Amino acid sequence: MNLDFSWLGDSLYQGLLIKGFGITVAMSLLGIVLMLAIGIAGAFCLHFRVPVLQTLVTVLVELLRNTPPLVQLFFLYFMLSEIGFQFVDATTGRKVPLFSGFVCVVLSLGLYNGAIAVEIVRSGLFGVPSQTVEGARSLGYTRFQVFRYVELPIGLRLATSAMTNNVVSLIKTSSQASLVAVMDIMFAATRISVESFRNLEVMLLIWVLYVGLASFAVFVMHRIDRAFRMPGYGVRAA
Repeated sequence: MNLDFSWLGDSLYQGLLIKGFGITVAMSLLGIVLMLAIGIAGAFCLHFRVPVLQTLVTVLVELLRNTPPLVQLFFLYFMLSEIGFQFVDATTGRKVPLFSGFVCVVLSLGLYNGAIAVEIVRSGLFGVPSQTVEGARSLGYTRFQVFRYVELPIGLRLATSAMTNNVVSLIKTSSQASLVAVMDIMFAATRISVESFRNLEVMLLIWVLYVGLASFAVFVMHRIDRAFRMPGYGVRAA
């Protein structure tokens, strides 16, 4: 078996790979931000047992985390425009979906992994010792102040390790973007494979790129975990 990577010297393919990798990174970063926002907001509603919202969050978490992310992506991409989320292009007069493929991918990544993040953040909040919470209350903190200044900061630190797996899962799931015509790294790989007929070499390169991206994310999360680790809470400090 002879591997031929001469196609990498083509400037067109280099541009496709660089652009695709950049789009993959952008989708992953935006998805992570949305995931964390959903995780914290959902955990807040469950932690405070907010009427109506608690039930709504519970139903949505079960619905989102127990359905395939690809199904959710296709629903956002194909069904939202069908139920009215579209506008008429003034130039062509054609109906155009309100959300682009890129936006739909970010939303699907944030929603699916955000539903999982809700339980991760919530487990971190449960890990905060009751003595710490009672100590804050004895100082005159309101219930919301206790959550904001004591429970949430400590809970997020305790949830960092578990959140690492969710971040990696989000990055890997982003490869589905090519199925809705988003020009990510997988879209670029598919095009190069079709044109160069070097399927094995292209897939090996994409494999290396995804492993490198996921490994970098794990490295960053571990650095964050070590930087914000609190002795006496959760994992014992080294």
